[in-house]
Amino acid sequence: MNIKMNQYGPILTGREFGRKVMKELEEKLAPPVCLDFEGTIALGSSFGDEVVPVIAKKQGGKISVFNPNAAVWTCLTQLARDHQIEITKE
Repeated sequence: MNIKMNQYGPILTGREFGRKVMKELEEKLAPPVCLDFEGTIALGSSFGDEVVPVIAKKQGGKISVFNPNAAVWTCLTQLARDHQIEITKE
């Protein structure tokens, strides 16, 4: 299942917004889930904390991402370290 993250906006920040998005996603998640960041300009760590590791942990601690720009990839690699998950760039 590919999830286009830009449907939630080009800038993904804020813990509360991340929780809201994750709650919406949980209802329709069908592993394996891949996150597509095409059109996403920025990803905040607080938003990322609420979405990326939650999905990854439901998939054995792994998640794939598509089209992250340099800023988004930097945040994702920090999330991977902080939450001890594996993020692969496709």
